[in-house]
Amino acid sequence: MGTSLLNLLLMEVAAIVSIILLSLLVVLSSYRRRAGHPALRLFVWAASTLFLPLVSYAVSAAAKWDAARVPLLLAWTVFLQILRNTIDTARSSSLTIDSNTSGGSKFRPSVEQLARMGWVAFLIISSGGEAGSPQLTGVLLWLWVLSLVKLIHRLVAAELAKNSFAVGLNAYLISDYMKQLHGREQDHPGEDSAQDGVPPYLVMGEEKLHIEARPHGYQIGLTSQAPSLSADAGHVVTMDRIWRLYSAGDSLLASYPHTKDLCLSFCLFKLQLRRFLGCPLAEVGSRRALAFVQDGLLAGSPERAFGVIETELTFLADFLYSKLTSFYASGWWFPVLNSTLVLATWVSCLAAGGAIVHDMTNQGTALAVDYEQLRNYLQRHDTVFHAIVGLDVLVTVSFIVAIVFTEGWEIANYVRSDWIKVATICEYARRPSWRRSRWTRGKLARVLRFNAVQRWDDRFGQTSVLQTRMCYCGCVSRQVDRISKTSLPVPPSVKAAIVTTLRTNHGALGNGVLSLQRSGVADKFTWACRVGDGGGGERSISEQILVWHVATSLLEIKRSEAAAHGSDDNDVEDGGDRDHTVVVATHLSRYCAYLVALKPQLLPDHPAWTEELYEGVAEEVARVLARCAGPLVRYERAATCLGGSMNETLRKASKLARQLAEEVGDEEAVWRILAEFWAELIVFLAPSENVTAHAKSLRRGGEFITVLWALLGHAGIVCRPESDVEHSR
Repeated sequence: MGTSLLNLLLMEVAAIVSIILLSLLVVLSSYRRRAGHPALRLFVWAASTLFLPLVSYAVSAAAKWDAARVPLLLAWTVFLQILRNTIDTARSSSLTIDSNTSGGSKFRPSVEQLARMGWVAFLIISSGGEAGSPQLTGVLLWLWVLSLVKLIHRLVAAELAKNSFAVGLNAYLISDYMKQLHGREQDHPGEDSAQDGVPPYLVMGEEKLHIEARPHGYQIGLTSQAPSLSADAGHVVTMDRIWRLYSAGDSLLASYPHTKDLCLSFCLFKLQLRRFLGCPLAEVGSRRALAFVQDGLLAGSPERAFGVIETELTFLADFLYSKLTSFYASGWWFPVLNSTLVLATWVSCLAAGGAIVHDMTNQGTALAVDYEQLRNYLQRHDTVFHAIVGLDVLVTVSFIVAIVFTEGWEIANYVRSDWIKVATICEYARRPSWRRSRWTRGKLARVLRFNAVQRWDDRFGQTSVLQTRMCYCGCVSRQVDRISKTSLPVPPSVKAAIVTTLRTNHGALGNGVLSLQRSGVADKFTWACRVGDGGGGERSISEQILVWHVATSLLEIKRSEAAAHGSDDNDVEDGGDRDHTVVVATHLSRYCAYLVALKPQLLPDHPAWTEELYEGVAEEVARVLARCAGPLVRYERAATCLGGSMNETLRKASKLARQLAEEVGDEEAVWRILAEFWAELIVFLAPSENVTAHAKSLRRGGEFITVLWALLGHAGIVCRPESDVEHSR
């Protein structure tokens, strides 16, 4: 009896941990930067996976155990399986975007779910009379059937979405539409198809167009030219159609002006998806695409421009890592059927709870017999007996509450999502009768009033190489940095500086050289933009980042010392122009250092080379500062010590810092040069054909450089130049 009680106690602990973690994961799945942490996913998987073998062992050994409480264990197993199915389907995409993925592995999660479901059914059926009263056994089997129906229902919906032009084939359709659209603009260069800088990009309904498969792609419309999508194009909603409706003074859109940007984000998400599926981009190198970004997207405030792209990436992350696309692609039938199954699951779980209470309190049932044996065994310890019964009730109630909560959270997440807002606005644009009805507008306003749970985390990581350490031990210290990294909200001044750089350079990319030329100091500092590996003469953008980062950090220390001694009347907090340039330079410097330290796959250099370079610099900084600088890092002493370092990168950084401080002279000019340099460099780093790295980044909540990557992609800039400067088109 003692051994069986210990085993059952372990299973109860595993059940409680599983409930807490699975419920937590459902909530955190709405905040990907937190839910995507590998340690959390591993812990949840281990806790919920180990519970099923433990229950299987308990059921198989029930004949040898007294007070095994098999009916309770089987009920918990069914509850846990419902929770796991909810988690697995909520965090899985409807599609597989990796073209290298084999066909069999696409369905592996579904096969695993079905296998677990089959095993649970086997446990219930094979337990015979040990499964409890007929009422409890019947409810558990009914719950199992409901869970199986929900799983099959979602698999069917995912398969339909994958083969529909609205979701699975949409990127290919959009790619051929853009090819036809740009072909028409090249044939008629004087024709302007944009409305207030917004081209007729597709928002929704394109699957209703006349689509014909051709040897080189899909032909959309009845001719080889792009289809005419006027304001009265029926089911098809384009971006310029939304803009015309807004410009006409529609009362609903005027009350919720953010909805037009929401639709813009949605159509940009569809354009961006082509890159993830390897579709050709017709607008690469297009002047019209560059004009769309410069004269349209960037014409307003920087916050608005970045907000549009951030919402676009939220749509993209939903598409890749959630099943919201199944809701969106299936029309009304999927949400209605899913809601019906969820309601049936709630009622059935409550019925299962009532059946468990019935078996616990009525003599003659298997569960009551088990409790009677347990009471006899603990006849002198009624407190312990009541504690065990209370723990059983707690676990059962927790399972039921967790199921009700997670299933409800899933529906609420969809109802509050931006997907349903876009679908609502598009349906509103299609139906003139809705626009004429005050009652309809009032009902739609309630939907548009909700704030989406999924929001872009507008933050970026910050790392400083010049931080005092006891030592730096390679990969161990890097993991410590990854765990202890700090992140800050992206300051508005940083976004404004980047927008200014994009508009000033007119599509040209430079690794800082252009900004130095504008400032008239290119002859003095261009050498620091052409650093190499010291051996083969190859350029290294990672080394350039570290050189300028360390130099910026040294000048920041110098400025802090001057402010501490009262020689600088403009404190960092006074909000002046100088302070804006300091904020831009220091924040972008630390973010680029963060990319080198923790996200090298998002940079041009090979990740292995970047990691080795950073480790060498960090180790040398730790050694030099510990030996020379003392507990408080001073500018003059740190610059001298780093200038005499054995590391070439640090010697270059010290030289650059002294050169900036001594040869420019005016401190305000120094920080203006640095701010413009870092704004230009981060734009230079953003274009990349490494889509996989950005896809992985989106799974963890995304990176600030991914926002710039997406923005430049819409301007037709998808790769970095071979040289230091790529001239404007």
